[in-house]
Amino acid sequence: MGAPPGPWASGRFDVEGHRGAKGLVVENTLASFAAAFDAGATGVELDVRLTADGQVVVWHDAVLLPEKCLATGPDVVGARLEELTLEQLRTVDVGSQTLAGYPDQRPSPGARISTLDEVLAHGRERAPDVWWTIELKVDPLHEGESAGRRQLLEGVLAGVHEAGVERQCFVHSFDWTVLELSAQLAPDVARSALVEPSRTWVPGSPFTGSVQVDGSHDDVCAGAAAVGAQVISPQHALVDAAFVERAHGLGLAVLPWTVNDPERMSELLAAGVDGLVSDYPDRAVALSSPVGS
Repeated sequence: MGAPPGPWASGRFDVEGHRGAKGLVVENTLASFAAAFDAGATGVELDVRLTADGQVVVWHDAVLLPEKCLATGPDVVGARLEELTLEQLRTVDVGSQTLAGYPDQRPSPGARISTLDEVLAHGRERAPDVWWTIELKVDPLHEGESAGRRQLLEGVLAGVHEAGVERQCFVHSFDWTVLELSAQLAPDVARSALVEPSRTWVPGSPFTGSVQVDGSHDDVCAGAAAVGAQVISPQHALVDAAFVERAHGLGLAVLPWTVNDPERMSELLAAGVDGLVSDYPDRAVALSSPVGS
């Protein structure tokens, strides 16, 4: 069976910067993505959500959190992102505050939430060969998010088409219904199934799309293949050599998240994963690069 689409198809190990390079620069800012490119990442992972006026923006959290967001106009910190327009979001400084859990994280003073189009344009200029792992933040249990699923996906697909990265990106989600819908709307765009322990592959899970966990599929790898994913992206604690062998046998690449400890990175490399997502892409690049390169 040939290699599934992705940076690994050419034989290279895929190092993906998480939310840009969260461990190096405040997450999901243009400066954070630049830090990932400068570190030698072959891919970047980012999160997208839909604003009240239908814009696709790059941000992880459903709510504007005070530890990440500073109001510079009317105070919208604490509001749900989907209830705010892009113009309202642009008043929020998301780059000046660093997180205590990331002592090496640098600020990007004055940074604003970017649109997907802006991030892709920046990346195409700075690192035209990089792959884009675009996580659509959809909670199937939240009425507003699930109702906007198709609109968000259509916005993402339009953005990657406009940027010319349709063959250089993954539609990536914990909500596997997104993947099934993407397979219908854009079958040539690769899809990645996110897996969270004790949440994804459990009986009655709302996250597995048309697949029933206690039904005809043996395990999470079979379920991901059944919804049309080419990549399975589990929390890294779920991954060992047997998991990789099972996934590869079903034609799935394995891209664990979020791996920051160099010892664990080495274990996953030895297990045969195709890549990994890290807040510190510089660490992963150093470990995965051939000696003397």
